[in-house]
Order: sequence, then structure tokens, then C-alpha cells
Amino acid sequence: MSYEYRSTVDYFFGTLLNAAAISDTDLSAAAFTALDADFSSGTPGKYLPLELHDPSQGIFEVVWVVGHAAGSQTVTVIRGREGTPPRAWNAGTQVVCAPTAGRDALAALASTALPADAHIGHRVARTNKADVVERGAGVWGPSTGVAVASDVGPRRNGGSAPDGSVILMRGGHRTGTTGANGIITISHPVAFPNATIATTVSIVSTGVPAVITIAAETASTISVAFYAISTGANVGSGVAVSFQYLSIGY
Repeated sequence: MSYEYRSTVDYFFGTLLNAAAISDTDLSAAAFTALDADFSSGTPGKYLPLELHDPSQGIFEVVWVVGHAAGSQTVTVIRGREGTPPRAWNAGTQVVCAPTAGRDALAALASTALPADAHIGHRVARTNKADVVERGAGVWGPSTGVAVASDVGPRRNGGSAPDGSVILMRGGHRTGTTGANGIITISHPVAFPNATIATTVSIVSTGVPAVITIAAETASTISVAFYAISTGANVGSGVAVSFQYLSIGY
């Protein structure tokens, strides 16, 4: 089954028309007639979380609606979701659609506790990594930036971005003339907050057949060096070159 998209309905509530045994997967309520008819456990899957609860006993169960015919009083559900046990419920049991702490708020979990049935857009603060990840199509990725800190590095000096760092990108297409030692130094449009981790470059065109290397990196600049293929020496100053680059940093 697939649970990519989590739906919601504002101010939705009702009561069960019939009792529901623990094993029942069809529930009925007059309020269900107003629900959408596009829920599915297939791919892509869209579901609606509902809470069955008894305030007098302080007990509840989260169910996921995965099927509903337009205008019907009956929905097909998956029972006992989000860590709640399936229970037997009497007719008249209250049913509401309300946010849950584990799925609709920014949950705080260790990396090993990320739910396997998370929906697209589900965000979690990872307590062992000091970052926030978000569920995409079958994968957890950074909620901000382009990667989580532990997935990149190390830097040229051997250091790595600390946990919790926001990994960012800079890049573009540059044309210029080499200076001393065949080097062009360029500034990132916006400096990285801390440091450049790594840069990749490629030549688009050059006045002298050459290879390109990264001579130095800072949070705000990269220095690109050009070496003549014929001699292995730097091309010297005054050589017109065009290149493109991509840097990651934090």
C-alpha cells in the first residue's frame, strides 16, 4: 500500500451510525457524505486521518480513510494507525478530523525512528542530528538546503560540516581572463555562511588548450587555475577562458 498524500478537512466531526468491531474496515456516519471520493491506498495514495474517541474514558484510535464513494455514508479505513491500537467502538462514538502530534506537527524523533509510512511533506526534527528532514517520494531529504550535513564532505582541509548545518549550493557560468599563474578568482553571488565544502568546474572554451583545477576555496570565493595541456605549466596571464562551476557549502 502507498500513503503519499495526507488530506484534511476543516472542522469535520460526526458520530458512528453503527458499532465497529476491532476487525471492521468499513465505518458509517452521516457526516461522511461530505467527504471527497478520491482516497486510495494505491499509487499515488491519498488518505484522510480520522480519530475515533471516547472522552469519558480518555481513549482514542486513529484510522486512515482510503476509500469513499461520492455521497456515501460509509468509508473504508485502515485501523490502528500512528501507534494507536484498534478498538471496538459503540454506535454514537465521536469521529473527528484533527491534527496529530506525530504527523501534522514538527515531530522530534531520532533518525532510527522515522516512520516508514510517512506522507510526502512530512517533516521531522531529528534529535540525533540537530536538523529537519522532509519526506519526498520514497526518501527522506533536507527540509532546507540541498542535503543533510552528514551526507556531504569532508572539506579540502579534512573538516566536515557539523550536524545541523544547512547545506547550500552556488554556481554559474563565468567568462574572464587569467591573472598571474593562470588563475581566475571569482566570488560567489552570495557567500556561504561558513565555508565552501567542494567545487566542481569544467571548461567551456579557452584561448589555450588547458585543464582546469581548483586552487583555493573560501566561504566567499573560489580560485580556478588553468594549465596548458602541451606543457603542463600554468597558462600565465591574459588568456581568455569560459567555464562553469558548482559549489556546495554551509
